[in-house]
Amino acid sequence: MTLPRPLLSIAEARAAILAGAACVDGVEEVALARARGRVLARDLASPRALPVFDHSAMDGYALALAPGAASYRLVGRVAAGAPQGPPLRPGEAVRIFTGAPLPSGADAVAMQENVVVADGAVALTKPAPAGDNIRHAGEDVAAGSLLIPRGAMLDARHIGLAAAVGLASLPTLRRLRVALASTGDELTRPGDALAPGHIFDSNRPMLAAALERPALELVDFGVLPDERGAVADFFARGAEKFDLIVTTGGASVGDEDHLAAALAQAGGSIDVARVGIRPGKPFTHGRVGRASVAILPGNPFAAFVAALLFVRPMIERALGLPIADFAPPPARAGFAQKRAFGRVEFLPARVVETGGAGGPVVERLGRGGSARLRPLISADGLAVIVPGDKPVEPGDAIGYLPFGAAFSL
Repeated sequence: MTLPRPLLSIAEARAAILAGAACVDGVEEVALARARGRVLARDLASPRALPVFDHSAMDGYALALAPGAASYRLVGRVAAGAPQGPPLRPGEAVRIFTGAPLPSGADAVAMQENVVVADGAVALTKPAPAGDNIRHAGEDVAAGSLLIPRGAMLDARHIGLAAAVGLASLPTLRRLRVALASTGDELTRPGDALAPGHIFDSNRPMLAAALERPALELVDFGVLPDERGAVADFFARGAEKFDLIVTTGGASVGDEDHLAAALAQAGGSIDVARVGIRPGKPFTHGRVGRASVAILPGNPFAAFVAALLFVRPMIERALGLPIADFAPPPARAGFAQKRAFGRVEFLPARVVETGGAGGPVVERLGRGGSARLRPLISADGLAVIVPGDKPVEPGDAIGYLPFGAAFSL
């Protein structure tokens, strides 16, 4: 009798998935308006200094300081967007506005609240030390210095900085090409008439929503039939165009579960199968051609957990992003629960008490089961329970993955 292979730990499965995984190749120049969420392809040097020129940080009066002077002769006015104007000589001042270029010879800007203007003279009511209220050219960014590092996931901050130095577009990695499909003759697309014995396909819409991001090009291939040849053809064709192929269903060992065999028929290989998690044990990872393949369980909550644990780091590695170790923050159980033998268990949960030693107290939601989605709606994270001999009791230490941080695909 052949004994089943031992279950892989989460760390072992993630290490195998990421071993040899390559970052996407190719660079696309993307306009700033479409750059949010894309990954910068190379270090970006600033083409100019920022600020571009010395300018006033306040509405007030630019002064060419003179030793012991408390009053300055008003000789002009400089507004934002106007030319710099003639140089100032010691003892002279100009009216100046925020952002206006500083005249040559000016040493400080006195705030308008700290002066009295009368008969063409600016009298100081408060000293204006040299450099006061002046933004010097290059004090934020020096010309030629590193503006944004390679690998940054671009957001509003990066786009604002790039715009400030005059860049209209940014070099980004090409988008990661992802193919998504469900398998199962019993599946019906939401919105279509439901035949006897059929169920609506919830996994594809859920995973598409979880995976979608600007750095991805996701193509939904719908529902594949429970037929090995058709699935093998899907894998073979997908390997020619896509970096990542994600399927749900057919990951177990039933008579109609063809995914692993179909991958082999397409010329692919499997490097991860049977992971020590509950739900999601049937998760399988392999490769066909240059494409990574993630075969997720068909039960919705199991697919959700597997996507969190394994598909997310696959995407991060492909995009060259940092990958954090799997380390759920500590929490305390607000419930009693038997532990799953040999498997790390994930349960929909919500925080019911904050503060105190050991992290927040979380309560379990629902009665469990890998096919249940309703408890996720009320949950704000997943309780994580490691295997052990004794059941979990209220107050015991457990892990907790809040959705905002843990599942932000």
